[in-house]
Amino acid sequence: MIFKRLKNIFGITEFKTSNCFQVNDKAVLQKSESSFIQNSQIVLENDAQLIIGDNVKIDNYHIRIIRGKCKIENDTQLIGVKNTLSNSIYINDGSLLIADHCIIQSEFCIRFGGICSVDSYTGIMYGTEIRCDESLKIGKFNMISYECMIYDTNTHCTYNQDKRRKLTIDNYPYIGLEVEKPETSPIMIGDDCWIGKRAVILKGVNIGKNSTIATCAVVTKSAPPNSLLYGNPSQQKLKS
Repeated sequence: MIFKRLKNIFGITEFKTSNCFQVNDKAVLQKSESSFIQNSQIVLENDAQLIIGDNVKIDNYHIRIIRGKCKIENDTQLIGVKNTLSNSIYINDGSLLIADHCIIQSEFCIRFGGICSVDSYTGIMYGTEIRCDESLKIGKFNMISYECMIYDTNTHCTYNQDKRRKLTIDNYPYIGLEVEKPETSPIMIGDDCWIGKRAVILKGVNIGKNSTIATCAVVTKSAPPNSLLYGNPSQQKLKS
């Protein structure tokens, strides 16, 4: 695959010299002049698209799109923690929309045609993993704390021993590489929710607006608006 390396091609005020860009000839990197990228790596393969709106700040982030599209809307910030690879967006056949005025420090992994969206004025903190192989929607004005897991997918298929071993041998040094879509079910998180540190939201869950999920809760069932969820597996009650 032939790449053309971009370094300061849009001017020193837009891209700092510490960045690394690899953009395929058929890929699209579209960025507003008012946006700012530094200390980041961006790899766009095949016909991937990365669309960056006005006044966006990207600092210490790793973005790789093999196939698919990522759009980051106006006034959003992707701020990574230094000396780590967990501040990343990885898309291999899928799409990610991050709306305006968001603060993002998390990891996104989107595969198998997954469609993921984060609505306006939402904050997602460092160490949180979002994995989407089907559909994952996060509403507006949400606060999502550190080290949470939000998965609409089992992430791996369950194979018999012989097939798993063959896949491991064939794809070594990549162990656990998936070639088929795992079991999935959509997730939807409503507006104005507060998700505590290390909470887990698993596939098929719909969280109603204005709900609170306590620290370390493991949520496997949907909850109506104004719910309080806590425990493992989570219990729920309406807020008083």
